[in-house]
Amino acid sequence: RYVRGRLCCVGMIVTLIIIISLTLCSRSVSFNIAQHYRTNLHSRKMVVSKFKAAVNSDEGVPPPQEGVEFAKLPWNLNLPDQHYYVHLTTDPESGWTLEHYDPKTDGGILTDVTDGEYKSLKHYGQSPLPLFPSTTSLNYGTTIWEGLACRRSPTTGKALLFRPQMNYARFARGAHAMCLPPPSYELFMRGLQMVLQNNMHMCPPAPELDPDTGVPLGGAKLYVRPMLLGSGQQLGLHASPQISLVFFVSPTGSYFQGKAMGGLKLHLETRKSRAARGGTGNIKCSGNYAVTMRPLMDAKEHGFHDNLYLELDTYHNPKPSSTLSPLRQAILQELSAANIFLVLESGEIVTPCLSRGTILPGVTRDSVLEMAKMFKDELQPVMAKSVGKEDIEVTVSERDVSVEDLNSAVEVFVTGTAAEVVPVQSIGTSADDEESFSVKFPHGESEPGPVTLKLLEMLREVVAGQRTNDKIQDWLCDVHSTPEDFRKGGI
Repeated sequence: RYVRGRLCCVGMIVTLIIIISLTLCSRSVSFNIAQHYRTNLHSRKMVVSKFKAAVNSDEGVPPPQEGVEFAKLPWNLNLPDQHYYVHLTTDPESGWTLEHYDPKTDGGILTDVTDGEYKSLKHYGQSPLPLFPSTTSLNYGTTIWEGLACRRSPTTGKALLFRPQMNYARFARGAHAMCLPPPSYELFMRGLQMVLQNNMHMCPPAPELDPDTGVPLGGAKLYVRPMLLGSGQQLGLHASPQISLVFFVSPTGSYFQGKAMGGLKLHLETRKSRAARGGTGNIKCSGNYAVTMRPLMDAKEHGFHDNLYLELDTYHNPKPSSTLSPLRQAILQELSAANIFLVLESGEIVTPCLSRGTILPGVTRDSVLEMAKMFKDELQPVMAKSVGKEDIEVTVSERDVSVEDLNSAVEVFVTGTAAEVVPVQSIGTSADDEESFSVKFPHGESEPGPVTLKLLEMLREVVAGQRTNDKIQDWLCDVHSTPEDFRKGGI
């Protein structure tokens, strides 16, 4: 009986120990699970807080990646395995909603974080865009895009994006033309800001300043391309069942690298049409560039840098009453990917107008027009030098520009986001064209003309934040400002 009693006590003690051990173990497991959840949650919050801190940081912009010779980069996709892109999807019925991005909370799929990573941010080299053979944009060309440039200011070090507001307006028009739902302005701007902030290591160093003038010299840029495309699968000719909004970047050099000082030789294209009235020549869609590729290759084989396109209907249907040849009567359009300007001996700075709907409304084109109007007094001395008349008056206009006008030009230059402002030294037909034409301009063969150079310097000053006034103060957007300030523009 004594032994049985002792054994019973021992059994109870063992049972109690087991119960206590299980309880402590359960609490430990629960604690570890909770601690793991809290750690993950803290990690996610840290990513978001770091991102928001970067937006509002006064510690400066992250430096360029070491070991990259940015100044030698070509105009192309460079170092794709070292940058990130943003990708969102929707359907045409739903469009882009506050679920994608809510500007009031700075929340939505665009900025949401899962497992410490942004849902919308993809590594360019490791997470390719999912496309199928029946993807709408591959079969029917329903793709629009924009091109913007981000540069570091040589005076403040800030990362500045040039005139994204105007790019959005063109993007929205293009979306309507291609039956794609346009994103809201807020979503567009936040997407730009986010992809730039997460690729600042790819933004080249700030350009050096000219020791004599203080004007920023040319240099590489971080090019950013927003795209909207039909990414759904189908065979029929109708709107895509899925839409993709993409933002990607690439550090790049100049579009006409190595030719900026020597000037371009342009071929006057008299056979191939880039755009016709009633078409999509004024929409930045992929098809507008596809049609220029074969003529561009042909022009280069003949020793030209690019083509200057005509309104072909004005060439094939000349005015019978005119004494000029059909070619000299023909109206100019633009290059494969750049707008054209003439500086005439009358003092007029002129570019083809947009009223025909066949010319892309370039952001740099508009910027040069506005600068020329705002700073005409500064342009007068260089215009006088260019045309050789001290009392010449500077005028700025958009109108139909004919081939014959080229004979009155003292300077010609082209503009574009990638090109900036590039001089042209000559324009002409090739030996196998139907009608012969050739003109070599007084300025532009070995260096830019006085007006061209002054406008290029003005543009670079504006882009760097060195030149501003009430009309252009919102042209620059600080990438590391708050989302609201970024949308408003101004530095």
